[in-house]
Amino acid sequence: MKRNEPSESEITEMMQSFIQDGITLGSRGLCNDAIEAFDKAVLACQTFKGHSEAVRMLAAYALGNKGAALGDLDRHAEAVASYDAAVAIYQKLYRRFGDAALVADYAVSVMNKGWSLIHLGREDEGFCCHEEALELRRQLAAGGHEEALPVVVRSLYNVGEGYFQAERFNRAVPAFDEAADILRALIAAGQNEQEEDLAYVLAARADTLQMVGRLKEARDTSDEAIALFVRLARTKDNPKLASALNSALNGRKIILRKLKNS
Repeated sequence: MKRNEPSESEITEMMQSFIQDGITLGSRGLCNDAIEAFDKAVLACQTFKGHSEAVRMLAAYALGNKGAALGDLDRHAEAVASYDAAVAIYQKLYRRFGDAALVADYAVSVMNKGWSLIHLGREDEGFCCHEEALELRRQLAAGGHEEALPVVVRSLYNVGEGYFQAERFNRAVPAFDEAADILRALIAAGQNEQEEDLAYVLAARADTLQMVGRLKEARDTSDEAIALFVRLARTKDNPKLASALNSALNGRKIILRKLKNS
């Protein structure tokens, strides 16, 4: 007797389970095991004989997460291939639907592909990906999804950090400037949870201003970042804040030394 093909709901449930397993394994540093779980999710999609946008969306999500796991293993060429497969699916779905959840996941895969390209020495291609991801997130925010603004900030931070690492400091400054402006506006509107992100953005901005010779601005920005880190470290049990504060203090020493010698 011929076995019935799995239904759409059975396939999506199976894929979601494999994807969650992969995410859990990846969070534990078991990246190879995570990749196997994501591959199982993709394979489940391929065995489905029907047409389902939900199944395709999950396949793209699995491929994007697989790319991230490959990137964590420094297998960036393979990661790019996985991101490409995810992006190809997202692009087709985006043309038809373009809902907020889809765009958000699409942007993550594009952004992460950019980092893998940068790691491979293909910097200009990577920067293009970062700019594309930023534009996708801008569109979300402009379309009335104000909850996307913090994600726009993260994209701007990634754009700035990418340019900083490539020593294209003048191109990094506007990204950090815009990120800081958005965060200040959110905080002024009562979203005080954005203060930690602002501290990190200001510290990055100070480092960048120092590299382009705008030393007084760098000092003032560094002072603001340090004050935020100090206050946040008193109220939050987060060891990363202490590390960030130490880095900011070291950065300020460099700025003050340059000011003294200028």
